[in-house]
Amino acid sequence: MLLKKGDSGNNVRYLQQGLRILCFNPKRLDGVFDDNTVTAVKKYQSARGLTPDGIVGDGTWGKIKTDITPIQTALKKKGYYTGTVDGVAGDGTYNGLIKFQSANGLTADGMAGSSTLSKLYASDPSQERPLLQLGSTGDAVIELQKKLILLGYSCGENGADGIFGDDTYRAVRQFQQNNGLSVDGKVGSNTWAKLDTAPHNDQTETPLLVLGSKGTAVIKLQKRLLELDYDCGVTGADGSFGHATENAVIKFQKNNGLTPDGKVGTKTWNKLNSSNAVKGSGTNSDVLREGSSGEAVKRLQERLIALNYNCGSYGADGKFGRNTTLAVIKFQKINGLTPDGIAGPKTLSSLYSDSAKRNDGSADNPVFPPIPVTGSLLEYTVEVISAEEGKYDSVNPTDVLSIGLLQWRASRAYNLLVDIRNRNTKSFDSIMSETVIGKYIINGNGEPFETLTPASISSAELGLLKNLLDTEESHEAQESLKRNDVNSYIEHGKGLGISDDKVLIYFCDCYNQSPKGISRIGDLINGQWNTLTLEELHNYALKDIYVKNGTSYGLGKYSERRNLVYEKARAYNSSNGNTLGEYVENMVTYALYEATQDRFEGLPESDRGKENYNKYNKWFPSAQGNAWCACFVSWCANKAGLLNVSGQLGLVPKSVAVSQYLSFYQAENRFGDKSVYTPKRGDVFINKSNGASHVGIVTGYDSSAKTFTTIEGNTSDDTVKSLTRSMTASGLTGFGINTP
Repeated sequence: MLLKKGDSGNNVRYLQQGLRILCFNPKRLDGVFDDNTVTAVKKYQSARGLTPDGIVGDGTWGKIKTDITPIQTALKKKGYYTGTVDGVAGDGTYNGLIKFQSANGLTADGMAGSSTLSKLYASDPSQERPLLQLGSTGDAVIELQKKLILLGYSCGENGADGIFGDDTYRAVRQFQQNNGLSVDGKVGSNTWAKLDTAPHNDQTETPLLVLGSKGTAVIKLQKRLLELDYDCGVTGADGSFGHATENAVIKFQKNNGLTPDGKVGTKTWNKLNSSNAVKGSGTNSDVLREGSSGEAVKRLQERLIALNYNCGSYGADGKFGRNTTLAVIKFQKINGLTPDGIAGPKTLSSLYSDSAKRNDGSADNPVFPPIPVTGSLLEYTVEVISAEEGKYDSVNPTDVLSIGLLQWRASRAYNLLVDIRNRNTKSFDSIMSETVIGKYIINGNGEPFETLTPASISSAELGLLKNLLDTEESHEAQESLKRNDVNSYIEHGKGLGISDDKVLIYFCDCYNQSPKGISRIGDLINGQWNTLTLEELHNYALKDIYVKNGTSYGLGKYSERRNLVYEKARAYNSSNGNTLGEYVENMVTYALYEATQDRFEGLPESDRGKENYNKYNKWFPSAQGNAWCACFVSWCANKAGLLNVSGQLGLVPKSVAVSQYLSFYQAENRFGDKSVYTPKRGDVFINKSNGASHVGIVTGYDSSAKTFTTIEGNTSDDTVKSLTRSMTASGLTGFGINTP
């Protein structure tokens, strides 16, 4: 069997009907293999762990037949299908499904979602359900996740999102382990059967709640926690059980002598609703934040307005919204307080004091970061060296343990791992506490790293090490260490007398790879670095080769790298990056370049083609399935040194949330509303109105057409591309301003 774009006929129609039945809707069932069919096939292939090439060969056809067979079987048992059970979604199968849906009060759309499957398999719910595993998507996954959450197993902050990711995988394994099943993380007939019969707390008022739960019960929980002054995050009682709510629950449980597991079961509910529940750090009116409401908020707003701080068009309405947050931030800036937008005891004390300062307009000026003197040279050199080294999770298999972006080795590797643990001890220990390397770090023993080699470590431990190196804490630690290292290389070169920036760039790359190689060159030139030209240093490096025990060593062994770095050093222009605008232009350049690049670069073959997953998600890191438009903007800003993280300029936020982009620019007084602001190249457009949620980078503006051009990720076909957008679009909110 081989079906591809452009084919037509009954087999294509049976394919389309099968895809629709399995909830991968090709839109038309006309027997023509068009673009919509290609898209549906790719999504099905990705969900089933197949190569997402949009071509239906024997493997894809066979997998579809395997998925259709139990549906045919059930339809036949119930009398809605009389044909052969062959897994082919012919007219009899498709029409039989529609008849079954119609007869059972279901939407007769020919798609076998969770409601249809539930009734179809009602006689034996553990049979005929699809096998689910890491990477599966769809209604059956949502059904699985809802069951797990109801039983107290968290599937991650997004809850029942229909994506079988790492959090769902861990939940399944934990459920299997607790119920005496084979622990493989796959949901087959035995696991389905146990899920269907496992007892759970189904009380509507006080259900078992865990990370990822949503709904009115979560709102009830959050409101009670806020009453007791436990912080549920800036969004307050929003009905979504995220990490902030989980942390609030844990703090409540610790204060009230309960098991601090972050789950809200019967004991936690009882204590929450009791009259003797121990409060948090103060009463609710002592800490006001976005999402708070009531008389305390109204008094806060009245006081702010009296001091000339604008709380929005609704004035003192008792609702702590975005405008009140911005008013608090301005008050905090003018009064020398931490500008976090939260009205805690210090802010409230200052606000209601006689010495509270009125809004004098000084906090209305946009905040742009200062430009470091060595910014251009440092950024360029970091980029040159990074291009020739490893990735976040790289481990050199042939040397003393060398890891990460700059292949830090021996004691440098030890220091990096210590920094990662210091940033998030809980995360580090959960991954590494049972490993040889982890025990060295936890016990503060760095001596073994001088001789420790990957060959002496099990493959399982190396896998865990790579997982650790790809965490957010590791990314931050490596980025910081990389910039500090390269800056020290530059200063060392200057200390030797090198004043030519191009020579410094080449010198730094050589020094990063082999300080001994630089020493050998220094001996050859008698330490006269101040007179050395780029061409001379390049020639010395190419000749730096020696043989020991039949093996070649030295800088010259890597002639391809030497030549590449030489060309990059020659191309350096010291005027680049001297202004903020030039940094921003670099971000635009990186973004435009990505439109021609492989967005799956560095990902395993099994991850290629997955919707909403690519190198930008992986860099952040952000789970598969998360929209990645904001990841893409942050990635480009990171490449240009503009990200709001340690060691960079802090012009652009690092976030996957569009709402946080909006908050960041508003807090910095660098947000331009679409009704009054004309966008400039390098600004970030923000769609956060009328249900829209999207960001991208502005590349141009047409005043006559009232349109702007962009480069953006997560477009309609899940790619990076340039688009033209209207200034009057209903979803457009405004722009994050990146240049003065």
